[in-house]
Amino acid sequence: MDLIALIKQKRQTLFSIFLVFLVVGLLVLLTQDFKYSTKSKILVIQEGAGRVDPYSVSRSVEYLSDLLTRVVYSNSFYESVMESDFNIDKNYFGDTSIKQSKAWKKTVSAKSLEDSGIINISVYHKDNYQATQIALAVNHVLITKHQNFHGLGSSVKINVIDQPIASTYPTKPNLMYALLIVIAGSLFFGLVYTYLFPERKYDIHLFGHKNKAPKKKKLLPINQAASTMRNIEENREAKMSEKEDENNYENVKKSGDIDNLFQ
Repeated sequence: MDLIALIKQKRQTLFSIFLVFLVVGLLVLLTQDFKYSTKSKILVIQEGAGRVDPYSVSRSVEYLSDLLTRVVYSNSFYESVMESDFNIDKNYFGDTSIKQSKAWKKTVSAKSLEDSGIINISVYHKDNYQATQIALAVNHVLITKHQNFHGLGSSVKINVIDQPIASTYPTKPNLMYALLIVIAGSLFFGLVYTYLFPERKYDIHLFGHKNKAPKKKKLLPINQAASTMRNIEENREAKMSEKEDENNYENVKKSGDIDNLFQ
């Protein structure tokens, strides 16, 4: 069967599958924690570039950027952030090292831009204010204590090129991304389902009933059919006779001639 014709024929099934995917997707989203995001950018600089091969400096900066993005997720870096003077709710991360580590990795994200020395810092939190405070603390630790995480000493500097900018609305989970997944998943599943089960008995209708095949009329036996036809004809003749009598009676009333009743 042609695919377009199949889609037209099974459009109610496809729509029903889409609704099921949409409802399930919404239920999954509602069970997630909606979080605000705060984004900032820092730049890794290595001094003394004029006395060193530029290629070597570029490779060194790339190495430092990649190293610091990994350091951000470490327990020692987390402890340095918690010990800073920023107003951070420590109870949010739990009371054990395992809980703290898991919560911290879900809260902070660090990604280095290749060959640029720029690191994107993203922080996700249920509270907008807390997300900003954590982002400021992360940048502060990277600027003031980065020497504790590499062996190049004071030749490396960290500058903030974009201050933390907090989102006005929750950005995690991404609703548009989730909607695209629902649409793509429902379309794929719907096409596969209709292709594997093209028969009408497998149609899905969330609203209304399936189209039922017309019932076959039962054929009466010949004798019974003839008798029925005779009864119909007799009833028709009886009604015609009654109608003629009524007409004659009306004529008598109008003319006063009683002989019309016997014509």
